Amino acid sequence: MKSSTSQYLYSVFRQVSQEFRQIGQKFGMRLLRTPLPKILIICIALALFIALIPLVITLFVVFVLIKLLLGVATMGAGQNRGNPPQNQYVERIDK
Repeated sequence: MKSSTSQYLYSVFRQVSQEFRQIGQKFGMRLLRTPLPKILIICIALALFIALIPLVITLFVVFVLIKLLLGVATMGAGQNRGNPPQNQYVERIDK
């Protein structure tokens, strides 16, 4: 005899699969009524959208890294600003 939990899960999964099948059938019927040029435009728009997501993420990461590098460089330059340059080849004449 099956436990009540497994029977409950079976009925829930069966209902979920029926719902997805009905949604798929409705989507399929609507897709059959849609003209082909419109479907082509939708597919091209989806492809462009999917292709742009990695580009946007890559550009975001690159600009954040550039900003961090510039921030580190300016912090390092700001610490050395008050010190005179150390040049060992310049002779100083004390009067």
